[in-house]
Amino acid sequence: MDAQLSHLTWEKQAEHFRLQESREELLVRISKLRPHAHKRLALEERVRQITLRQMEIENELHDRKRARSR
Repeated sequence: MDAQLSHLTWEKQAEHFRLQESREELLVRISKLRPHAHKRLALEERVRQITLRQMEIENELHDRKRARSR
């Protein structure tokens, strides 16, 4: 069971890192666009979605660690 949990944790961490890379790439692209460009607004929305997913993953990992320490 612990092996399964550690594998799931590893997968979640890998997903978190992939999302962070995507987020950073989008922020660079956004910085090159005009403030009210339609594409900029779409990219900013994507950054918000990625950030939300990262927060969800962080909460899942934190909850797992807390459950193990009990």
